[in-house]
Amino acid sequence: MMRPKILLIALVISLAINLAMLGFAVARMIFEPTSFANAIHISPRWAYHLPDERRKELRPLLREQFKRARAQRLLLREKHKAVQRALAAEDFSEKSLNQALVELRSALQTSQSQSHTDFSGFVTQLTATERKDLAKELLRRSRPRDHSPPRHGQPDR
Repeated sequence: MMRPKILLIALVISLAINLAMLGFAVARMIFEPTSFANAIHISPRWAYHLPDERRKELRPLLREQFKRARAQRLLLREKHKAVQRALAAEDFSEKSLNQALVELRSALQTSQSQSHTDFSGFVTQLTATERKDLAKELLRRSRPRDHSPPRHGQPDR
């Protein structure tokens, strides 16, 4: 008689824990922005120094740049995996490895070129004062490297 009560209590406790975990997961999905919204909020480091209103004006440009950068990152991951596969192959071939490295180098050069073009396009949209502020910001050693919201208006650390 005591054993069924213990099992029932354990089942109720387990169910309560599972419901609580499910509730936390659903709340997190509802109240946190989607990854795309986060990506738009996470401006490139060269946009951190701008006030929120100015970043909103430049948001269409930043979105396009983000889309291009995302496509480049996916391509780079694919090329890195090709190098890893060539390294780990049972029938290792120096020729295959070299070909994978050449393709990776080409993808890296394309990505860097696109990044420079995007940066240049962004900078042409800035005022002279914003460009000077950007130059100072890029020289700062303690730039924020995390993906937290930009720290415009807060004193330097």
